Amino acid sequence: MKRYRFPLLAALAVSGAAAAVDRDTAQLELTQAVTAVQSAERDDAALYSPSDLDEAHAMLDSAQSASDHRDWDNVALYAERAKVTGDLASSRSRQHRAEAATAEIERTVDSLRQQLGDAP
Repeated sequence: MKRYRFPLLAALAVSGAAAAVDRDTAQLELTQAVTAVQSAERDDAALYSPSDLDEAHAMLDSAQSASDHRDWDNVALYAERAKVTGDLASSRSRQHRAEAATAEIERTVDSLRQQLGDAP
């Protein structure tokens, strides 16, 4: 039993710390979530990752609602989900744009190769 005592105590300490979120921490999480969702919108996630952006907005709305009720634990939970989903939407949008740019460069290179091959 002694060898399991430390991991058990550490797990209990971490779970207790995670369950109690204060107002400042929750508000910080909410601010970060708003920033992530706004960034996704600027990255054109509405075009390239609309379902992720919609989910991020829904989580952000839930976080705001929890904030109105002073439920700081749920503010932090929903805000973290909104942040992660917003970041995912941004990443998918940037990936799509990068793939489109790569395809355009490849078409240009192919065109130049054809032109050089047809040159006298």
